[in-house]
Amino acid sequence: MTGQPERTGFSRVIHGLAAAILRTDGEQTRLRGDFHRLLGRAGTARAILDVGAADGLMTLEYARLLKVPEGGVFGIEVMDHYLERIAKGVKAQKLDIEKEPFPYQDGAFDVVVCNQVLEHLKNIFLPLSEMERVLKPGGRLALGIPNLAGLHNRVLLAFGSQPLCNAISGPHVRCFTHKGFLELLRSNGNFTVEAVAGSSLYPLPWPLVDFGARFFPGLSAYTFYLLRKTGTGSGGWSRKSIGDTCL
Repeated sequence: MTGQPERTGFSRVIHGLAAAILRTDGEQTRLRGDFHRLLGRAGTARAILDVGAADGLMTLEYARLLKVPEGGVFGIEVMDHYLERIAKGVKAQKLDIEKEPFPYQDGAFDVVVCNQVLEHLKNIFLPLSEMERVLKPGGRLALGIPNLAGLHNRVLLAFGSQPLCNAISGPHVRCFTHKGFLELLRSNGNFTVEAVAGSSLYPLPWPLVDFGARFFPGLSAYTFYLLRKTGTGSGGWSRKSIGDTCL
């Protein structure tokens, strides 16, 4: 027992050194900037919907980036503590997107955003189908997920450890690899994938953690996708059941 504090202290030093080398403290800034670069390719929009808007601050950033006029910024959120402090200018609706259809007309939005949300859901099929429905033909869908196939997660799995994007005590209930998620997106013939981007390629040190993700998104910690709605036929994301898992 007498040696335990020393081991704990040494572990803290190692973790602190690794965090400094990898610049993990800048992860959120990198994620935000990389997603904005991708979303900026959508051009301008008259109406935007942010699915999983939280307090709406990021929603407003998306709206400013796309030059959305006043009154055209909408958000969906289920958590009351976010809705109680939703940013002014965001028209927010409380909704359980795993169970309820979106309260908007077909083709109501030029851009739909869903960033770092799908990994929190068991039923991803209803919200994806609803995003398709409320997006107008020619509109853009921007998605962001943690990447199970990130290099750091591959290393952890090779040693039998839990991947960071699906920590047992964490809030994520689904895992996506970049390749698998891209196949799902492309399975819907009504959409064309216009751009793919990555963010934070661990365990590369700074600045390679940033630049490496731009060249090798499939190995990065997070991946982003920009799709254009090019058709209006029967979508490919609708599911009523996936076997023994109740949706």
